[in-house]
Formats: sequence, structure tokens, C-alpha cells
Amino acid sequence: MRPFFERWLVTALLIRLRISCYHMAEQIVGHEMMHAYDVRGIEYDEEAAKWFWRSAAFMREYTKRTLCLRRSHRAAERQKARSYVDHAMDSENMADFVGVRTAYKAFSALPERKRTQTLVGTNITSERLFFIAHCVKWCAERNAPEPYYSPFRSRCMVPLMNMPEFSDAFGCAAGENMNPPEKCDFWQ
Repeated sequence: MRPFFERWLVTALLIRLRISCYHMAEQIVGHEMMHAYDVRGIEYDEEAAKWFWRSAAFMREYTKRTLCLRRSHRAAERQKARSYVDHAMDSENMADFVGVRTAYKAFSALPERKRTQTLVGTNITSERLFFIAHCVKWCAERNAPEPYYSPFRSRCMVPLMNMPEFSDAFGCAAGENMNPPEKCDFWQ
């Protein structure tokens, strides 16, 4: 017997909520804009000419933050460390990470009357619905084998496990998988 809340039902319910629509639009904008500053994008100037404009200090900090995100993905995927740099995958992981952060920042800036929504028959908070909306799009029977993307599961989990707002919304205790002691951040 199939579960009552099938993926399509949850998706249909979320689509009716402004939170879900708002999240999707903001996440896409944040994701795509991040590509201008990702591992490949930072090699170019505003006219798309290759230019090394970064200082050594900038690159050290940038690399540190990129590696933090890579460690988070390895932890979520429970895999051994890759011995090579995968700029394409790192770029997509950064874009996912910044996309959901951007969407949440915009969401939390909304007036409370526009931000507060619930699903009928539940007491799920708006913040929780926001994070659920982030992960629903990654629901699939199995991953499509795409070389430049992390598995769907970690594309859902990794940005959220690095957000204190997620841990607060769901009451994740310090040190749990979804609230690790080391949190990554790109913008402070």
C-alpha cells in the first residue's frame, strides 16, 4: 500500500502556497546569479573577458569556503573524498547553496502577514514550509546520472544543514546530521 502523502500530493499542496512560488523564483535567481561568482565565473570580468582580478588573500578565503561546502556534500553523501578538483560540480553546489540562502533572506524580509501561511489541517510553520518547498523539487525515485551535479538528496540537505535558520525551525540539536558543528557560509 502506498503512503497517503505521495510526492505529487505534497507538491500540489505546496504549489498553492505563495511560500512555494516565492521560494522557487528567488532560489532560481540566486542560483543563476551565483554562477557569476562560482569557481568558473570568477575567472572573467563584466565583459566576459578572461581576467585574473582576484588577490591571493581572496583566493585563500574562497578556496576555504569552497572546500567547506565540499566536505558538507561528502558528509551528506557518505562518500570518500575525491582526490581531484571538480570545478563544474563545485560551481553547481555553490549555486544551490547561495540560491536557497538568497531565497530565505528574501522570504524572511517579507512582512509577516505575507510570510505566514499554513497547509490546511496542519500546524506546520511558514519557516518549515519554506524549507520543505526547497526539498520537494529534489524528490525522485532515483538520481538521474548527471556528472556535474551532486545527488538530489545532498542538493536538498547540504544547503539546509548549513543554515542555522533550518536548525531553529526544526529544532535540530547541535551536532546532529542536519545541524553540524561546522557550518559553511559564502557571504557574511
